[in-house]
Amino acid sequence: MNTGLGFSEILLIGTLVLVFFGSKELPAFIREAAKLLAKVRRYSEKLKNEINEISRSVEAPVKELSSTLDSIDTTANRKAALRKHYITVRKNLDALEHKRLSEIIGENLMQTKEFINASSVMVYVSTGGEVSTRKFIEDSIGAGKRIVVPYILPNTLDLGIAEIKDFDKDLVSGELGILEPAHSLRTHFFKSDIKLVVCPGVAFDANGGRLGRGKAYYDNFLREFKGRVPIFGIAFECQIMNDTLPFDYHDVSMDQVITESGLLIKTVSNITDTGNIQQTLAG
Repeated sequence: MNTGLGFSEILLIGTLVLVFFGSKELPAFIREAAKLLAKVRRYSEKLKNEINEISRSVEAPVKELSSTLDSIDTTANRKAALRKHYITVRKNLDALEHKRLSEIIGENLMQTKEFINASSVMVYVSTGGEVSTRKFIEDSIGAGKRIVVPYILPNTLDLGIAEIKDFDKDLVSGELGILEPAHSLRTHFFKSDIKLVVCPGVAFDANGGRLGRGKAYYDNFLREFKGRVPIFGIAFECQIMNDTLPFDYHDVSMDQVITESGLLIKTVSNITDTGNIQQTLAG
């Protein structure tokens, strides 16, 4: 930064003063010039400090944002690696064992007080290596429960729901090849009528952490229900991570996770009521 008059400029002016005004005026000029130079330097230093302070205040949020982005990237990478691992582990179950364990998990779920007290249950329709829900759905309908299943709302990352009464007749192949409720059924159920939600997952942990497929369909849907309706995950024991799963701010944790061995979480989170869930049709 330019601090004002330099030594060469002052020397030149002093010479001119000496030539035009004589030697008597030179000491006074030098004193005044020195005072002026001191003021300029003090102002320059103050301005420099102010600029540095502004720079630091701008740099701090930038560094914080950079750190946050690094954290998000790390979490995303960890999730991707764990997702790949647990999908592979799940695929190692042979068909007979998969069916047997799925039925045990369904029976364990039906014995919980949350299921017994629920008049209506939202549950996914299984695909691939997920815990099979067909028998659970059919048994629940037979027990007089209202069963609602999700479907993907077109061109969104959101889910709709609809009630089904017959597994074979009311489900059709959806956009991703997953069975979904027929279009004619998609405007006949209120979200606020759901009393229990049963979620799929690639992996879970003992804190209720859930690792999904990475599209956030369930997280987006469940946010409205958390703390108001019991949210359960079902999984095979081989899908349970001993450590804590990576967690993002938008992830919704489970109130309970059920495996072939029983309940994973010893104490279910406190549930209030469904009064704040919108009285809107799920479709």
